[in-house]
Amino acid sequence: MIVAMALFFASCGKDPEPSQDLRFSVLGDSYSTFDGYVDPETNDVWSYYDVIGVTQVEQLWWYQVSQATGWELEKNNSFSGSLVCNMNYDNYYGPHSFLRRMDDLGNPDVIFVFGGTNDVWDEAPMGDYVFGQWTDDELCAFRPACAALLDGLMRLYPKAKVYFMLDTALGEEMVESVHLITEFYGIPCIDLKGIQKDWSHPNVEGMTTIASQVLAALGDRD
Repeated sequence: MIVAMALFFASCGKDPEPSQDLRFSVLGDSYSTFDGYVDPETNDVWSYYDVIGVTQVEQLWWYQVSQATGWELEKNNSFSGSLVCNMNYDNYYGPHSFLRRMDDLGNPDVIFVFGGTNDVWDEAPMGDYVFGQWTDDELCAFRPACAALLDGLMRLYPKAKVYFMLDTALGEEMVESVHLITEFYGIPCIDLKGIQKDWSHPNVEGMTTIASQVLAALGDRD
């Protein structure tokens, strides 16, 4: 794992010591929230994890990744129900979109973006592929908003490694869109598979499945 991490950061332009403590941030939605473990603490959290058996923060996918890698959580800026783009199903500029929160991730070495699920669930427009000079209207659609998000993260956190995590069962259009946009920016996309869910959310087994696939993706870099 140490060798993999050294090579992984060499690809970011960093040259850290192998023993360097690394910090990661999460920009996500309800899949990454847990009561008392979101920052800002006013972020909405999903209220029903206890109903599906996720009763301890140690069961969350990002906590398991932290335990396995030794990385420390810098900031978990996840907000339940949030979309990547600025529009929700009420045709309202979402004040809690990924775009609106991307500048509040602290000073991480690694950023995990786990989004797009609510854009599909809330039937946000896909829009066109736009890779610069975005208008407000364009940022109300997923494709231009996703591009603006990744562009913004790379500018705001130039020394951080960004990963996009893609949920299951989002449809071919979303998958193809994310793949094209992440490839354009040279950002790895972790295509999650076989996530066990209850109430459309990862249960205990699902959280472990997510964590194991993230860890596998990190290990693939050596």
